[in-house]
Amino acid sequence: MDKKIFSEVKDNIGIIWLNRPEKKNALNDELWFGLPKLVKELDNNDDVYVIILAAKGDTFSAGIDINLLVEAFDLNEDLRTNAEERIEIMEITKKFQDAFTTVAKTKKPTIAAIQGFSIGGATNLVASCDIRLSTKDAKFSIGESKLGLVADVGALQRMPKIISRGLLRELAYTGKTFDAEQAKEIGFVNNLFETHEELIDGAMDLAKEIASNSPLVVKGVKMILDKGEDLTSDQSLDLVRMWSTSFLVSEDLKEGIFALMEKREPKFKGK
Repeated sequence: MDKKIFSEVKDNIGIIWLNRPEKKNALNDELWFGLPKLVKELDNNDDVYVIILAAKGDTFSAGIDINLLVEAFDLNEDLRTNAEERIEIMEITKKFQDAFTTVAKTKKPTIAAIQGFSIGGATNLVASCDIRLSTKDAKFSIGESKLGLVADVGALQRMPKIISRGLLRELAYTGKTFDAEQAKEIGFVNNLFETHEELIDGAMDLAKEIASNSPLVVKGVKMILDKGEDLTSDQSLDLVRMWSTSFLVSEDLKEGIFALMEKREPKFKGK
């Protein structure tokens, strides 16, 4: 397949594949800006209940393609100096940010399946997913500090909600690489797998387990968790009360209760 990024749907699971293994899935413009379009398509597809982000080859992603960085910000001997050019840099940066924000704002759960390296921009990307799984040989970094950049596409905003502030500051200040065992220890990764094949199987199994529940309810859980991060406990309780007022009495609730009483698997509609 020629496409460097593409999606497929299997058993109500949408999978987005980074498919540039010959370049270690370095994020060029096709991958970076093709991603949000595919995410939106899967998010709006009623037959998709969970979205997996995965990659072909032995590396999830080596981070931003340096050629894309040079071209996007015109990094030559005559660096931009006037106000108009600085505004253009701000607009370009927002375009880069928005691509990963699309992942973070899906209505459906997202799972990142990571093998090999996840460097710089790639770590920013997987931080925008709800759940991260990896192979035992995976390595991560917020490596922008070593490039002369402040990480600006989501890691510094999303990772404080995933790992402790002190650990994040250490990793961001130094730009050092941390391995899969440490990633699991600090809560950045949920589970580890021996091989890429086992990783994809594990991601599919988890996605299917999530998809076996009412899609309507899973959407509600995700919404409450996402919005609740910026609310007080009382405000979040108010929000979930409003959700329950609107959706508690549903065909899915009726099906769930009757299935429990009848000792069978529920068949949720979720629409």
